[in-house]
Amino acid sequence: MTKDKLIIGLGQINPTVGDIAGNTKKILSCIKQAEAKGVDLLVFPELAISGYPIWDLANKKTFVEKGLEALAKITQKTRGLNVAVAVGFVDIRKAGGGKNFDSMAVIRNGKIIHKQHKALLPTYDVFLEGIFFEPGNDFATFKINDIPIGATICEDIWDDQYAVKPAHVLAKNGAKIILNLSASPYHRKVPLVRNDLICRKAKDYGVWIVYANQVGGQDDLIFDGRSVICNPAGKIVYQAESFCEGLYVVTLELDRKSKSQVAYEQFNEIGEMYEALKLGLQDYVRKNGFKKVVLGLSGGIDSALVAVIAADALGPEAVIGVTMPGPFSSKGSWADSEILARNLGVEFRVKPIKQQYTKFVEETIKEKKKRGTSASEDRTISLAMENLQARLRGMQLMYLSNDEGALLLTTGNKSELAMGYGTLYGDMCGGLSVIGDVFKVDVYRLADYRNSVSSVIPKTIINKAPSAELRPNQKDSDSLPEYDILDAILHLYIEKNLGFEEICEELKSKGIPAETVRRVVSKVDFNEYKRRQLAPALRVSEKAWFGRRMPITNCFRL
Repeated sequence: MTKDKLIIGLGQINPTVGDIAGNTKKILSCIKQAEAKGVDLLVFPELAISGYPIWDLANKKTFVEKGLEALAKITQKTRGLNVAVAVGFVDIRKAGGGKNFDSMAVIRNGKIIHKQHKALLPTYDVFLEGIFFEPGNDFATFKINDIPIGATICEDIWDDQYAVKPAHVLAKNGAKIILNLSASPYHRKVPLVRNDLICRKAKDYGVWIVYANQVGGQDDLIFDGRSVICNPAGKIVYQAESFCEGLYVVTLELDRKSKSQVAYEQFNEIGEMYEALKLGLQDYVRKNGFKKVVLGLSGGIDSALVAVIAADALGPEAVIGVTMPGPFSSKGSWADSEILARNLGVEFRVKPIKQQYTKFVEETIKEKKKRGTSASEDRTISLAMENLQARLRGMQLMYLSNDEGALLLTTGNKSELAMGYGTLYGDMCGGLSVIGDVFKVDVYRLADYRNSVSSVIPKTIINKAPSAELRPNQKDSDSLPEYDILDAILHLYIEKNLGFEEICEELKSKGIPAETVRRVVSKVDFNEYKRRQLAPALRVSEKAWFGRRMPITNCFRL
């Protein structure tokens, strides 16, 4: 390869945190493919050997040692190969003790020819790296085929708010190409934000940027891949697929003056969100050793959407849908659930709760009368009796989960969770919250998107007024503002972090009363205790629950 050309491989892999042997196997397989394709430099994501994020594992001695053993194995396996490999790992801080480094190594022909420690350690939103790692402060370059190259790790190019700018320093030190080994998690706005940033940095610093991103799900985080290469004119010349693992090979022509931008994958925000949720669920189930999932089917849009995502992600044979009619359930809800299950091909079970509910209520009234306390004969207005129905359903589902080894999926959406419109140890039971970071208005958009592919969610489910069906003729709008109004307020309060007056000003043109804003904001604050007990919720928004750390005991109100 001449000095003005370099064949780059983007090793966009889906690692599993802690599966060092499995991750190493993926890396070695990718190296073998890259060598066969004549790749000069193969770039993997951040912490590819260990997986990301690793939290306190970063400073667990045996964990770090196993990672270093894997690095040594990878190094040995490159002996006699032409391909150079840039791979992320945890390095031990030897001098002075303290925390370890989030690092990368460049390996060639059986030797490590360069190391770089991550310099910028984010501690905001879902990122906690400043807690677990020590920052690096050395910005040397290395050469592949006589081309000077610098290496950065993820946040190192998101440098606008930092005094130290690693990519800029490397460019000043002569780098023509800057690698970025990344583990940048998805949210619905990040693809455009990320590409804009990479293009701006490439143009500002006058360098090529080779950006290799992780793909796959890790707990509540989802990584979209979408690795890119950007030229010094600030134009993306290559973009890898989203939500897809693979080796992507690109030839860089370093002396080419063209400023043209190649066409790359078009961005469909709702479609992308659906794919993200599907991958997040699939990997959570697979990486944690589950074979199937179970969920309650209420006949409503939320559980319908979760069921469809589960069937698409895991296959219908891995999904058990359970409808649990109670004293106030409509016949339509049962029928709609059955039609949905039939459309999807998932197993459908019916487990009524009416008998259990009635028995519990009768015994409770008898006990109250014995004690001489008041016993309401109007059983539909007791909040405790509404919650009892949810908890009876939760108990049924948890039994099935335990008995059959199936992961229980919760089906509450972000709007409900924000307002505390859910029952602890009832409908909030479960191991994973699939749409807990999806506002209700987007639940409908996602359902419409999926039905545009093939019509599986019955129109009767989409068109019916949302209801918990815990008392006669109940509708969500009895307790909550209409969802378009509610979600507009929640978006500004939770995701944009605006205060009461700012929200009122933003929504003035929509005619939303200040009292409605205040009621919503107060409900969000009050119900922090419920969300603290929420199952991990797949992150698809700019501000998910895990990235919003609020105290439970909190007397401050807007």
